[in-house]
Amino acid sequence: MERSLLQTQGFLEIRNSTQSGLLIIGNVPEKYSELQVTLSPSSICLCTGGQRINLDLPVGVRIVPPSCRNLHYVAGDGFHMRLQVQINQPAELVPTVIETLQAQTSYNFQCQTCGQSVLKRQMFQRVLPLPSGNWTDLVEHWCCHPDPFAKALQPRLDDCLLGDTFLLVSVASIDKTAVHEEPAGQSNVKQDAVHSGTHEVQMESENNTIVCTRCRKLLGIVTSSDTIKFYITEVLVQPLINKTLNRQIHERSWFVETVIAGRLKELSSAQCSFRFCIQGHNGKTYILLWLLNSDSLLVRSHDDVKSDFAGVDKKAVKPESSHKFCEGSNAIKVLYQPCLNGRNKMAEDKWEKNISVHCMTLPVSTCLQLLLILASSTAFLPPSLQNMNSFKVDSSASRKQLTITISRAPRDGQ
Repeated sequence: MERSLLQTQGFLEIRNSTQSGLLIIGNVPEKYSELQVTLSPSSICLCTGGQRINLDLPVGVRIVPPSCRNLHYVAGDGFHMRLQVQINQPAELVPTVIETLQAQTSYNFQCQTCGQSVLKRQMFQRVLPLPSGNWTDLVEHWCCHPDPFAKALQPRLDDCLLGDTFLLVSVASIDKTAVHEEPAGQSNVKQDAVHSGTHEVQMESENNTIVCTRCRKLLGIVTSSDTIKFYITEVLVQPLINKTLNRQIHERSWFVETVIAGRLKELSSAQCSFRFCIQGHNGKTYILLWLLNSDSLLVRSHDDVKSDFAGVDKKAVKPESSHKFCEGSNAIKVLYQPCLNGRNKMAEDKWEKNISVHCMTLPVSTCLQLLLILASSTAFLPPSLQNMNSFKVDSSASRKQLTITISRAPRDGQ
């Protein structure tokens, strides 16, 4: 059966810094040679065989028609075109708790999964950043005598120390009715599945783990007798305004994607790090990430069956309408390689020895979930954008906040 023009999908990847974009019109009818493409500042009009459809761009995104060039057809993918795009007030990625947490402000720490408060409501007297995660590896290059920094940095009462992907707080701040300490070694902890339900995950740890008493979700680990490490992907930290709490329990995969994207952006800006090893709390490496850019804007048609924009009212989309509305989403773009079951072992060894590669530690289950998010995101891209050399390219839209656009790593693993 001949493909209808109504099935056509629009994909536009825009770089905010250069105001340039790549337009891909996919799923076009078989007789694509008869297709007429007309671009106006706010829409893309497609006509063929008596059918007509408009792809309406989001508010604030405008095409510069005279800049459109090099329209060509890629088999199995669709029409490609380079063009100039004007964006009014491009949105910024939402900062993570590492950037926003402040002293002398009351906060509530909640389990991200079920919303149970895990710390006593309090105002931190001091909020201090910790050194970079691999700073101790450089000590031997700084000193010719025994390590003077052997003593671990620990928070005092009412202190909060900020790491790359975690918060250190005093045990005295913990609500002991809300969390439970699991002994070191193997333990079964209930984790969210990526799409639905929950499942038990068995994991190994040299430290005792902290789990939520209500949902059994792993929240962090015990680093010493008086210090707890909470991972920022497992807790939701909200300021208490006028002594009230605005309850916000986000969908799990969206929350993980948003937090990781935000930290990649922040670390690349603060430390000029663009390559990252995502490690589990068991010390194993699960993903290699290479940040390409953090200023992308992805625009896709709403009624695409692969669309994952949760903010769209599905009832408002009429399948037979001559208009398809598009939604824009901020994005970061990365290359990635999985490191499960010995895959990409050579690249993993090179990256772990490279001082310019930054390591980020997360719970094992979150590493696995992030890998699924990346793989799922890659599948949403047009086929021609899903690979780069030996890498995979992935573009996952994080609703109205941000998104991760992903690929895999270079051939040589460098």
